[in-house]
Amino acid sequence: MKKIKCTRRCLLLSMVLMLSSTAFTTVASADTVNASDAEPDKAVTVENVTLHTYVGDDGQEVQSITYRLKDISMLGSIAPDDFSIMIGSDSYLVNDIKIMGNNVKLYVDPFRYLGKTVYNEKMQSTHYDFSVNSTIDALDLKKGDPCQIETRTADDFVRGTFKGSNGMELPYWLYMPAGSAKVPLMLWEHGGGEVLSSSFEGANILNNRGAVSWIEDGYQTAVLSFQFPENYSFGISEDPDQLKKMQDYNDVIHEFIQDLINKGKIDSKRVYISGASSGGGAVLRFVMQYPDFFSAALPICAKDTLVPISKPYGLAYKFEGSLALTEQDYQKCYQDISDLMSHSDITNVPMWFVQAENDPVCTSYTSKILYQVLKDNGAQNNRITMYSDEEMKQAGQMIYHSSWVPALKSREIMDWVYSQKK
Repeated sequence: MKKIKCTRRCLLLSMVLMLSSTAFTTVASADTVNASDAEPDKAVTVENVTLHTYVGDDGQEVQSITYRLKDISMLGSIAPDDFSIMIGSDSYLVNDIKIMGNNVKLYVDPFRYLGKTVYNEKMQSTHYDFSVNSTIDALDLKKGDPCQIETRTADDFVRGTFKGSNGMELPYWLYMPAGSAKVPLMLWEHGGGEVLSSSFEGANILNNRGAVSWIEDGYQTAVLSFQFPENYSFGISEDPDQLKKMQDYNDVIHEFIQDLINKGKIDSKRVYISGASSGGGAVLRFVMQYPDFFSAALPICAKDTLVPISKPYGLAYKFEGSLALTEQDYQKCYQDISDLMSHSDITNVPMWFVQAENDPVCTSYTSKILYQVLKDNGAQNNRITMYSDEEMKQAGQMIYHSSWVPALKSREIMDWVYSQKK
């Protein structure tokens, strides 16, 4: 196969609607590795390919690739320049190659396992998958080819299903730290991009760092995430059937966590909840439904589950024009949320609201107004962070919805959550 010259990675506007690897001790040159004096590409047979990945800001990132060959002596010499990794017009380098036994391991610039989706100004999308091209045809690889995938931290979650007493059954992923009793628990509520109807099983763990960040940042904690079958609509508060289904899901999850508490595995004084986008909106409703259950809540870019704001004011997926409410509309929304909170006292639940000020997907007014209503009602331990456009750009986010990226890298926010106790 013709060798493709690698170029520097191009920055493209993209949006996702949203490893442990074997230790190789043989040191090899980053320039050329000589496996033998065999003629290159002569009868090279690949028995197995393993992608070593981790969960990054934008999903599973491949950081190394291991080829297990039938006979390493047939490989001949091999160098990083013998490979080109492409996703659309973006190229990724092979930085080093190491060999142990019949295994050839490539250390690469991290690239997204699911490829990338590029949107134009009309929000029309084009998707590109990854391909690994080599001067040795047997080592060519593309998305969809048979391979094993190892994902750091995510592989430590145990998958199961749980049926609540209400008859509803949901799949879950649970991480429990080894050798610990009565640990804190973080419940991660995933976004609309991770529902089963439009993604894949386990997307709630793999599509962003929402579930794994607490573990990888060193907190001795259990982490739980249920995956929901489908997303809910903007303005769910005016859809009795959808709202009832969300409440039923919350009952199932509450029952599951309570069982863990009863078994002595979870500290009932340190049960936390966080979520982003649709998951952020679900956090608000969960806290309202069980106001005495959670020690702290971290709703991120919360969808408007309290009162309709996005649809009636045209603020959902609004990428052009003003995202501001008029003073009259603001006061109406404030009063509606205030009326709702008069029937649900959550002023004693510490909450840190996070969003981008100019979030074009889920309006930031839900977070800002609820924060103000709770403050006016006497809440004393709440905080709010509204990221500016510049702060979102500095976090590498060109679409200002994914405020979970900077939030989950903020030690201040995460430490604050885990410092809260009932």
